Amino acid sequence: MVENVEIISRIIFIWMLTIMTFIFLYITTNTNKEAITLFQIGPNSELFILHIAIDTTAKYMTVVSFCFVNSIFRSLNHNILQPWIINEIQDVSKNNITNFGFCYELSCNSAIYNWFDFFMYMHILMSQIDLLLVEIVADVIITGVITKYYLDKKFQYAEIK
Repeated sequence: MVENVEIISRIIFIWMLTIMTFIFLYITTNTNKEAITLFQIGPNSELFILHIAIDTTAKYMTVVSFCFVNSIFRSLNHNILQPWIINEIQDVSKNNITNFGFCYELSCNSAIYNWFDFFMYMHILMSQIDLLLVEIVADVIITGVITKYYLDKKFQYAEIK
């Protein structure tokens, strides 16, 4: 089973590299103004998010900070809350839930956050490439932290046994 997951992961990575290569080639060979605007970096007069011009360093740093912090929350939601929902609430073979109100709260908060995140994510990512890079870096960092936490817990659990 691990071999299949490894193959699928690498195929997905190759897919991403292929698409990014085509986009890069398109941008470098095309003088399309919208494409050039997408690949600008930093605050500029053509960067708008939710119809707010991000034309100063202060506004830009606020957006970058939001991207970074929201990526942390996204990773927490995807890597901790959603697996808990799947493994504790939705696993009908487990019967250890005592607080049904908390289960509804957690499930609804996660669902609402997914929509909030999607809305903000689309507005930010479609604005400028450097904001996408901030999102990716933040997501990789927090995913690494969460993965290390779980692997350390597995190692500690294995030592106890």
